[in-house]
Amino acid sequence: MSLPQTRSARTLMAALLLALAGVTSALYLALHQPWLGLTLSPRFDPYSPGILVRRVDPDGPAAAINPGSRLQSIAAGGQRVMLQASDLVEEPDFFETYDQVESFFRRQTRIAALQAQPLVLSWRDPAGQIVEAPITPQPDRPLSSLPWVFWFQLICGGVALLVGAWVYALKPQSWPGRLLALSGLLFLPNTYSAAIYSTRELAIPASLFETLSAINHLGGLGFGGALAALFMVYPARLAPPKWLWPVPFVIVGWWAADVLRLTPDVSWGVRIPLLIEILLAVALAVVQWRRSAMRASDRAALRWFMLSAMLGTFTFVVFTFGSRMFGVFPPMQQGYAFGFFLAMYLGLALGVGRYHLFDLDRWAYRLLLWVLGLGLIIVLDMLLVLLLNWRHETSLLLTLLLAGLLYLPLRQWLWTRMMQGELPPVDRLLPEIISVAFTAQSLERERRWLGLLDRLYQPLHNLPLATESAEAASGLAQDGMELRVASAGGIGARCLQGRSAGQRLFTVTDAELAASLVSLFNQAASGRDALETGVQQERDRIASDLHDDIGAKLLTLRHLVHGEREQAMLMTTIDQLRAIVRGLQQHAQPWEDFAADMRSETAQRLAAAGMALDWPPPLIGGLSAALPHPDAAATLPQDTAQQYHLRALLQEAVSNAIRHARASRVSVRLSLLDGDRLRLDVIDDGIGIDPQHAASGHGLSSMQIRARALGGQIQWRQPGDGATPVFSLGTHVELVFPLHLAIR
Repeated sequence: MSLPQTRSARTLMAALLLALAGVTSALYLALHQPWLGLTLSPRFDPYSPGILVRRVDPDGPAAAINPGSRLQSIAAGGQRVMLQASDLVEEPDFFETYDQVESFFRRQTRIAALQAQPLVLSWRDPAGQIVEAPITPQPDRPLSSLPWVFWFQLICGGVALLVGAWVYALKPQSWPGRLLALSGLLFLPNTYSAAIYSTRELAIPASLFETLSAINHLGGLGFGGALAALFMVYPARLAPPKWLWPVPFVIVGWWAADVLRLTPDVSWGVRIPLLIEILLAVALAVVQWRRSAMRASDRAALRWFMLSAMLGTFTFVVFTFGSRMFGVFPPMQQGYAFGFFLAMYLGLALGVGRYHLFDLDRWAYRLLLWVLGLGLIIVLDMLLVLLLNWRHETSLLLTLLLAGLLYLPLRQWLWTRMMQGELPPVDRLLPEIISVAFTAQSLERERRWLGLLDRLYQPLHNLPLATESAEAASGLAQDGMELRVASAGGIGARCLQGRSAGQRLFTVTDAELAASLVSLFNQAASGRDALETGVQQERDRIASDLHDDIGAKLLTLRHLVHGEREQAMLMTTIDQLRAIVRGLQQHAQPWEDFAADMRSETAQRLAAAGMALDWPPPLIGGLSAALPHPDAAATLPQDTAQQYHLRALLQEAVSNAIRHARASRVSVRLSLLDGDRLRLDVIDDGIGIDPQHAASGHGLSSMQIRARALGGQIQWRQPGDGATPVFSLGTHVELVFPLHLAIR
C-alpha cells in the first residue's frame, strides 16, 4: 500500500474508532436505565387515558401486565404520577412552546426518579378492570430490549461519519472533502443522542435528556450549515473559503439562543433555522446548476449530488419538523426518518466512481469496504459477548465464520455493482490486440479494433476523429464526456463519446488503458508489416522467376506452335500465368484501370478464339449514378484479393464460353450497385447450360469457391431470365459481391 493509501487508511481507522466509541457510549447510557420489561406506545387516545402496552417481556419485572392494557399511574415513596401518552414523545422538539418543553422535562425527572425504586404500577387491563401491583424494576436494561430503531440510528450516524471521513482521507486539502467530512462528523452525535432518548422505555432524568437534546440540536444545525457551505464550494467555488468562517459562529450562536430559551418558541429555536439551512442549500444548488451549464462533468456530478443530498435532507424535514409546522400529515418516527440521510451518504458513495464526485481514485472503494468489514467484525464480536455471554475466543471464531459466509460475498457483490464497467488489465487484452493487428484484411482489422473499443468502453458513439484533430488525439476531452484514441496500426484516430452508454464519464484510467492499447497495437502492427514485407519480397522473387523464366519460355513456344487450338490453349496459359504473377505481386489497381485491363485480356482471348466481345464503355456501369463526379471512381476501395479472385473468375467464365459453349459472341458487364456492391454479368450466345447442374465440374466448382472468397453469390441461368443484353440462347453467369468499404 502506498504512503497516501496508508495515510487514508489511518484516517478511516480513526473514524471507525470514533464511531465505535460513540456506539459504546450510546449503549452505556441506554442500558444503564431502570427497566420494567414493557414496550409502550405513544399513541394518544382521548377515550382511553394512559399509555398503551404493546408488548410485555415474559422475563421482565412487569410480566403480570397483559398486552393491550393501559398504564394509569406510577407511585413510590408516597408520590404518584398519572401517566400520559405525551410522556413517550420521542423528540421534545415536537412541542410548540418552551413552557411545554420544560413541563415535559419536569415530568420525565419525576417518573425517572420513581422508576428507579420499588414502585406500585396501576393499569387498566383489556377487560376494563383497574389493577395495581408492586413492581421492582431491574436496575439495568438488557441489550435485547433495545428496539431496531435504536440500532438503525446508530447505523445511520456511523455510515455518515465513515463516508465523510473516506472522502476527506483521500482529498484532505479539498474544501468539499472537508465540509462533507464535517457534515458526517456532526451527523454522528445528532443520531446517537436521539437513539438514546427516543427509544427510552418510559422516562430518563431531565438532566440527561436536556443534554442529549442539546447535542442533537447542535449536530442537526451543524449538519445543515455544513451542507449549505458544501454547495457554496462544490462543484464550482461560488465564494472564497474565508466566507465560510462566519457560518459556525452563526450556528453556535443560534444554538446557544435555543438552549438558553432566548428564541420565541421551539420552531424558531430548531425547526426554522434548520429549514433555512436546507432552503439555502437548495438555492446554492440551483446556482451551481446554472453555473455548470457549459461544464458537462460538473453537471453530471451535481445531478447525482443534488439528487442524493436534496432528497435526503428535504424529505427528512418534511416528514418530521415540516409535518409538525404545517400539520398536513402525522410525522413519521424520527429514528426511521434518519434513513433519508443514510440514503444520501450511500448515494454519494455509490456515485463517486460513476460521476467523478470529488475526483476520488478507484481504489478508494476497496479502502472503504475494507474498513467497513473490520468494523463489522468488531461490532459482531461485541454483540455476541454481550448478548450470549460467550468467551471472547468462541465469539471471535463465530464472527470470523459469519464474516466469511456473509460479508465477503456481500462485499464482492457490492464491489461488482460499484465497479460495473471496470476495465480488464492490459495483459489480458494482449492476445486479442495481437490477433486484431495480424488480421489479414484491412477492413476486418478495422472492424475488430473498433469492436474492441466498443466492448471495453460501451460508448454512445464511436466516431472518426477529424484529420486536424488526429495529431492532438489521445486523452480525455469535454470534461470526460469524450475519450480520444490515437491512430493505431494504420487505423485512423477515433473519438468515443459517452462512457457506458452515456451513464458515466471517461476517467484517467480509461485514457491510460487506451494509450497502452494503441502502443501495443502499433508494436504488433510493426511486426505484422515487417512480416508482410518479407512475404512480399518472397512473392516478388517467385513472380519474377515465373515471368522471366516460365513466361519467356511460353512466349518462345508460341512462335513454334501453329495450330489454332494449340495457340488458343497457349494464350490461355499465358493469361493465367499473368494473373498468378499479378496476384503474387499484390498490387491493387484503380477499379476503372482494372476493368480496362480485364477487358483487354478478354478481348484478346476471344479474338484468338474467333469470338466477338460486347463490353462497351463505361467499363463499370452505374458510376455516374452512384458517384458524385466522374473522378470519384478513384476513391472506390481497392483490394488486391478481390481483384485477383474477380479476374480469375472472369477468366474461367470466358474459358468455359470458348471451350464448351460453341458461342460466337460474349457480353460482359461490370456494374456498381448501391455504391457498395459490384455485379459481374457474363453472357454468351452458345448452346447453354442446365442451371441445375451448374455446380458440377472442376471449373464451375472453382468459380463457386472464388465467389465465396469474394463474399458474394454466383448463379447460372438462361439469358432470358432478366439480365441485359440478352441473347436468344446461351448461358448467363451472374456474380454479386460487396466491396471492402472502410468503416465510417
